[in-house]
Formats: sequence, structure tokens, C-alpha cells
Amino acid sequence: MSLSDYRRKRRFDKTRKPEPGKALPAGRRAIFGVQLHRASRRHYDFRLQVGDALKSWAVPEGPSDDPKVKRMAVEAEDHPVD
Repeated sequence: MSLSDYRRKRRFDKTRKPEPGKALPAGRRAIFGVQLHRASRRHYDFRLQVGDALKSWAVPEGPSDDPKVKRMAVEAEDHPVD
């Protein structure tokens, strides 16, 4: 589904799910977070603010202190910025 199809089908006035492509208001700083998620399969969530949404990735092995070590990250559903 294209982004234009998605925007046409979604009712952003009826949901907390963020509308893609919105910019931050003046004076607001972007945020990021890393959270240990104890779900059915333990993993870490990495979230990065893009506009009015938190783009999200699940990182099964967790972050590394060594910048040379690469970790797999699986894109997950976006979250609204509260």
C-alpha cells in the first residue's frame, strides 16, 4: 500500500496513531529511547522521533557498547509522541 493510499484510508481525527510526515513545532526537540521489553520473546525496543511519531524497531540481541558490532533490528509499528 502506498503512503497516499494509507493517508486516504486512515482517519487521523479518530486515532492516536501519528500521521506520517508531520514536522515538530518550533522549540521542541526530537527524542529517542531504548527499552528492555519483556514480551513473550525478550528484546529491546529502539524508538526514534520523526516528526510527531516514534519510529520503532525491535532489537532481539539488544544494543552493543562496541560500535563495530552490528545488531539486527526489525521495524515495528510507529507510536504517537505523548
